[in-house]
Amino acid sequence: MVAALVMGLAACSTTGPSRAPSAGGLPGENRPLPEINEEEFVTVPQQRRTDVVRIAILLPFTNSSENIETVAASMLKAAQMVAFESDNSKYLLIPKDTQGTAEGAALMAEEAIREGAEVILGPLFSESVETVAAIARPLNVPVIAFSSDSRVAGQGVYLLSFPPEAEISRVTDYALSKGYARFGLMAPFSEFGDRVANAFSTEVFTRGGEIIHTERYERSADAMIDPARRMAQYAADEFVPQMVTPRPQTMDANLLAGAGAAMSANSVVNGQDPFRVPNATSRPSGSMMMSGGYQAVLLPEQGRLLRALAPLFPYYNVNVREVKLLGLSAWNNPLLTREPALNGGWFAAPDPSLAEGFKRRYQTAYGEKPPRLASLAYDAALLTARLSQLPPETRFSVETIANPNGYLGADGLFRLRADGMVERGLAVLEIRPSGIKVIDPAPRTFITQDSYSQVGY
Repeated sequence: MVAALVMGLAACSTTGPSRAPSAGGLPGENRPLPEINEEEFVTVPQQRRTDVVRIAILLPFTNSSENIETVAASMLKAAQMVAFESDNSKYLLIPKDTQGTAEGAALMAEEAIREGAEVILGPLFSESVETVAAIARPLNVPVIAFSSDSRVAGQGVYLLSFPPEAEISRVTDYALSKGYARFGLMAPFSEFGDRVANAFSTEVFTRGGEIIHTERYERSADAMIDPARRMAQYAADEFVPQMVTPRPQTMDANLLAGAGAAMSANSVVNGQDPFRVPNATSRPSGSMMMSGGYQAVLLPEQGRLLRALAPLFPYYNVNVREVKLLGLSAWNNPLLTREPALNGGWFAAPDPSLAEGFKRRYQTAYGEKPPRLASLAYDAALLTARLSQLPPETRFSVETIANPNGYLGADGLFRLRADGMVERGLAVLEIRPSGIKVIDPAPRTFITQDSYSQVGY
């Protein structure tokens, strides 16, 4: 333990984060890949290169936004906890300051690789991940980044984040299992709204459900009023359970390509519905609360805007005791329990009880509550600390990092896939006036009975 503490202090306190110097031009453009020179390694005094496993963590410790600086500092603290808690005397964490720019991230990645980093944790922003990937991939240095932009994933770049697709899949699957078969969607006009629309249309259709109506809106309280009024016209007046069966996979490629594109690319203007899954029933725009209307509606909104949006449904005569409101992990906010329209709403998120241990230890160590993203840095450091104990030739291979059994981290079960995306074991939670309660626990393992023979158990 003393050795681990010394290593943690050496890695996290003695060296401090390297800062990215100002530089012109695009990172990686007309610049040779960094040469690995044994003499240039920055090491703890009296330590040879072979004595440690160096893990670089790239974050915007200096930035024009004070909030970003605070988050970056918290993420580093969370990663340092692993160095303190680990009994691995070889684990060395090297902080690097990207300053929140793609150029800074590229320079710090090059510096980290010259110093012998075997894995890069971070950076935070997708543009920075893209530049770091261009440098790390040719040198076979894995990158475990904190972005959720799937465009930069794969080929040695893993995204440890909270992707909306996983949450949509979990809450949709649960709703369908309870007899909700017809759905609506209200999503903002944004890249995030497009991702939600695509993922939701895919999940509902492949699982045998039906999209009845969708609306898009600009993210302001006033701009949501008319879309909500139109959305209300397609709601069911009562909930009658309807069990469905998944559609044949042979239908997915052609039908989903058109459905997802329509959901994400088209706007709802003057009440026109841009997307309708094949076989969905056409409804006159003036009919109120049709018996064949949607039984549940996904609202991927949060905070103040969600508290403005949700009451519009009962205001326009939607019975929210019959029509289920669905959301994402951003709904895990105690303030939402004060909004009556959200009472009984379901959303998918990491199991709060599994995160309590990390939050408690973080607060004990630093005297403050961790922000949401801090757990990502903790999990990335924890994963690499565990793998660093394996032989050098295998510890950070694709097969090792993308272990199908997964890992138990600060937010519960997760695993990184070979394509760079993350899967999480999520719970389904319900908003109640008395608080937020888990109604369907998160899984504790990815191993199913059918998979034991496949992995040799």
